[in-house]
Amino acid sequence: MAVDTILSRLSKVRSTGKGTWLACCPAHNDKTPSLTLRALDDGRILLHCFSGCDAVDVVQSIGLEMTDLFPERLGEFKPVAQPFSALDVLRALRRESGVLAIAVAHVAEGKPLHVEHKARIDLAAERIADAVEYVHAIY
Repeated sequence: MAVDTILSRLSKVRSTGKGTWLACCPAHNDKTPSLTLRALDDGRILLHCFSGCDAVDVVQSIGLEMTDLFPERLGEFKPVAQPFSALDVLRALRRESGVLAIAVAHVAEGKPLHVEHKARIDLAAERIADAVEYVHAIY
């Protein structure tokens, strides 16, 4: 869908530069323009309401769907399932390595490790091994 079609459904539209506009957000009672739009070279249209309206609400309020903000599909692509981001994996590793560091400090101080502590240490070691395997499989 052309950006002109979307702009024609908005009020108080003004250009703010090449391929960028400001308009009243149709998803809320906007008296002062708070919606920005940008047309990218690849045909995508980006929008953002500075009052906090969700993009889906903005698009639906002018009778469109989110797919109208994107050019035609370039082909069929198989989705890539990645249940965890790299950041999630690093956070998990930080937590589990912290558990192991505490256990090592206790042993170094001569403190005994109780059965429940040993079970938690084993779980931490297993989780670290799983994270390494997960990252290795992705990359």
